[in-house]
Amino acid sequence: MTNGPALRQIIGFALPLTAASLFMQAYLLVDGIVVGRYVGVEGLAAVGASGPLFYLLNAMFIGLGTAFTIRLAHLRGGRQDEQRRDVVVALAAVTVCWTLGSIVLVTVLARPVLAVMGITGTLAEQCAHFIGVLSIGFPGIFGSAAVSAYLRGLGNSRAAMWVQATGNVINIGLAWLFVGGLGLGVGGAALATAVSATVAAVVGVIASGRLYPLPTGRPTRHALRRELLDATRLGFPLATQHIILALGIMVLVWIIERYGEVVMAAFTIVSRIEAFTAILFLSFSGAMTTFAAQNLGAGDTDRARRALLQTLGLTVGLTVAFSAVVLVAHRPIVAVFTDDQAAREIAGQYLLIIYPFFALYTVMVVLHGYLNGARRTTVPLICTILAFGLVQLPFAYLLSRPFGIQAVMWAVVVSWTTGLTYSMFCLRHVLLPRRTPAGGTVPTPVEVRSSS
Repeated sequence: MTNGPALRQIIGFALPLTAASLFMQAYLLVDGIVVGRYVGVEGLAAVGASGPLFYLLNAMFIGLGTAFTIRLAHLRGGRQDEQRRDVVVALAAVTVCWTLGSIVLVTVLARPVLAVMGITGTLAEQCAHFIGVLSIGFPGIFGSAAVSAYLRGLGNSRAAMWVQATGNVINIGLAWLFVGGLGLGVGGAALATAVSATVAAVVGVIASGRLYPLPTGRPTRHALRRELLDATRLGFPLATQHIILALGIMVLVWIIERYGEVVMAAFTIVSRIEAFTAILFLSFSGAMTTFAAQNLGAGDTDRARRALLQTLGLTVGLTVAFSAVVLVAHRPIVAVFTDDQAAREIAGQYLLIIYPFFALYTVMVVLHGYLNGARRTTVPLICTILAFGLVQLPFAYLLSRPFGIQAVMWAVVVSWTTGLTYSMFCLRHVLLPRRTPAGGTVPTPVEVRSSS
């Protein structure tokens, strides 16, 4: 990825990631539709309320996995393939430990966490059942995520796409079968995810071994310790960022829960639509991470900068088009999920408030992709603390009392504005070299690391 037109290479890398994410979001949309149609508003509320707990575990692991992606991309850009074996062994060790720990945590803490969120009674029972069945598939879920991180780090987003697509296509079929055909309720939706993720993980491991045979030899303890420490240093800010997001979403669920199951269902619908819309832009962010890491690893800082500006221009234009479609067609889109008129009205109102400002989110995530590739992973972390933890949540909580549920919706826009402002402020220190008194330039910390 260090030769050829920059934007074309980023698009070529991002499109397979987009396709993979489309398959995933298609599954999530189908899952939401199936649960909404066959289980009802209560089922949608249960899936939405239990989501933050699973997101906490899954997103934290993805943060750690991204650290390995960045490390592999730097090695590939610097032509240091002999160290790839050490990275793979360290990634496998982290995946196994994370899987076992997550199963234990879900088993012990699921119900207490739901209680803290204010989820009780029948809804709590359904949530606990959903997350408990889902934990059966944790080896496959985290395993397939690790394979995807490995393939993306090597620049093969197409192979990563096929691994994820395999699981998502199976998931769609099994969701219809288990929930719609066999009537297994929310547990059936969780079982479909568990089975399909396991299949995807097995396919991914086999494919990765054939595409990229590992260098011969065994990693030394020193090499493994080095890779684990580097992954921890890079991945800790990313994982912590997702911890804050997950805990914040739990707080939002607590705020929203007092408005009843209908409002919870409406917010679940919007989260599905919002995630679907964000697919392309998150894919460009991931592509920007790998592209920046490889080119900075090769010492070509100017090329990485040009690619960032070109990617921003493209993604903003696409955001405007996507947002216009959602704003014009928000009523039929929401109607796909539920027949409940009240839930439709609330979800539609939410879409009309946030989508005129979606470009703020797009620019922010693309900037974060570059910063991650530049090994400045603490910036997105601080951005999340500031925008989500210190702005959005207090705004939603305090203003929801006098202004109702609309305050929770507008809090999203305020959060995006704050996050983008901070990210742009930090980015100038990465993009612009410091001037010396004699008129020369001092390399940025990224340039120093890239040349070493």
